[in-house]
Amino acid sequence: MVRWDISLFGFGGQGIIRGGQILGEAAVLEEGKDAALSIAYGPEQVGGWSRADVVISDEQIDFPLVVKPDVLIVMSQEGLDRSWKEGRIPRKQLIYDSGLVDVSTVKGIKMVGLPATKIAEQLGRRIIANIVVLGAFSEVTGIVKHESLLKVIRRRFPKAIELNEKAFMEGVRHARGGGAVV
Repeated sequence: MVRWDISLFGFGGQGIIRGGQILGEAAVLEEGKDAALSIAYGPEQVGGWSRADVVISDEQIDFPLVVKPDVLIVMSQEGLDRSWKEGRIPRKQLIYDSGLVDVSTVKGIKMVGLPATKIAEQLGRRIIANIVVLGAFSEVTGIVKHESLLKVIRRRFPKAIELNEKAFMEGVRHARGGGAVV
């Protein structure tokens, strides 16, 4: 059995929960895998912390919670700090928004950083930073294929297909080395 535990962590308005939904939907509907999503967020109405945990497996999932992620995606400093405080240090990979997260104290973990929010702003919509990160995630982990994620993104956002495809491919490009910090 192959099981991947993934946590996405950031703050409200960054599309963290939507990113988790897209990831799970792509795994299930496009690749025939099993997936479970759980979400958590702070009590603040706007701007508080937000987390999406996604379990993806090639078999039925018997325990749907992420205790220690294989992959941690952080899009805010608080996301990184909270993860470490809670012992949610990734086993395999840390993907982070290099414009918002300082990883200078992180050691012994494979990391990929990219300026996701800056890329999204340059494309004209800060809210698509999560799509940029999903592109990088797909490229560096291979857990869910590019095309599977893109199909879901196209279905969910039919009025912004071109913009989201550009954002996704920028994430892929940066993860391939065109700006990624490894």
